[in-house]
Amino acid sequence: MGSLLDALLNLIFPVKSGCPLCGYRGKPEGLCSRCLEWLEGWRKLPKCCLCGKPLAPAEMEKHRCVFCGRDAPPFAMAMAAGPYQGYLKEAIHLLKYRGRKVLAPLLAELMIKVIRSNGHFSQVLAVVPVPASAQRIRERGFNQAELLARYIARELKLPLLSHAVVKKLETPHQTGLSREERQQNLREAFAIADPSEVYGKSVLIIDDVFTTGFTAAALAEALLAAGAGPVYVATAARG
Repeated sequence: MGSLLDALLNLIFPVKSGCPLCGYRGKPEGLCSRCLEWLEGWRKLPKCCLCGKPLAPAEMEKHRCVFCGRDAPPFAMAMAAGPYQGYLKEAIHLLKYRGRKVLAPLLAELMIKVIRSNGHFSQVLAVVPVPASAQRIRERGFNQAELLARYIARELKLPLLSHAVVKKLETPHQTGLSREERQQNLREAFAIADPSEVYGKSVLIIDDVFTTGFTAAALAEALLAAGAGPVYVATAARG
């Protein structure tokens, strides 16, 4: 898919034309054919009907991954725009850790395409970004999930409930932790600030990356306990 250095240079020093994901300049606007084929190829893979994980051959008969087969998540369904690999991973890193907020609309558009392609998501009545702690916001200056959610809510003409949920516990960085450590970190991490905002509503959780799903599950549990439901999840990438 071309040179990673070229792609990074194009993201850091954007030009007016070219693929916004990989930087290829052969296409005047929109994603290039290579990126479109890459994303479409991934989207066509058989996936778990609950968490969206690409299925291994032994899992296909039940349409569930081994983890959801053993312990079904509280959310109804999770979908991602693409895999947490290549240029998509680089774009998320540049947004999240380098403050390249101009990438948020691109990632959000990729997510919107997936959301609109699934009829189950049509019943969603509100959008809730995964909240960040005060410390994380001080470190980065923004919450990347809220940037994505703001754009998605506007395009889908849905209310954005940015303050409906708060992160009441400061959890350590999840990177490098085992599944068990990630799950323990997030137990009772979220609280509903105003249950009346979510009561009786089908809610769409927005985040940048879905890895183990424990963040989405912890937030979904809090929303369901407050009377929301069903709860869906959309992310830019699936780890």
